[in-house]
Amino acid sequence: MTLPSHDHHKPYSYEQSDWEAHVREICRGLEQTDGAVILVLHRLMEDFGYISERATIVAAEELHLTAPQIFAVATFYHEFRVEKPAENVLMLCRGPACRVGGMVGLRHVMEASLGIDVGERTEDDKFAIESSGCLGICPHAPAMMVNHRLAGRVSDAALEQWIAERLGTPV
Repeated sequence: MTLPSHDHHKPYSYEQSDWEAHVREICRGLEQTDGAVILVLHRLMEDFGYISERATIVAAEELHLTAPQIFAVATFYHEFRVEKPAENVLMLCRGPACRVGGMVGLRHVMEASLGIDVGERTEDDKFAIESSGCLGICPHAPAMMVNHRLAGRVSDAALEQWIAERLGTPV
């Protein structure tokens, strides 16, 4: 596996004029479904990349719940985001196989190239570095996710090149 060659963009944006209608459409018919909140939140993540405060209010109206109930679920589970993500989210795997397989080198490349630490984002919101306990592709260590796409057997050089291309700087 290699780093994704193209960036992944979400099909919807909260800046679009019809975003609210789309959120209502996602919720429609799920009012009586067990696990409706989780289903809606996953779909919001899939379509928008994060769950805005306003989307929780609209979803709550459609599901006949309160916005705090929706927000509580959205903030309880790690896979849901309630803030707009950076343009490029680099997620390091901290699992044992990846630690042994070269994760520390990848972390150094990210931090040195971007000037930020794990858990931070660049001031221009172009990059964020995150980490996960395990991404589940241990035979392909070191692994990471780039904009929600898995990448395995990532070399320091490949990551450095990928970042440099997006920064517009020579390696």
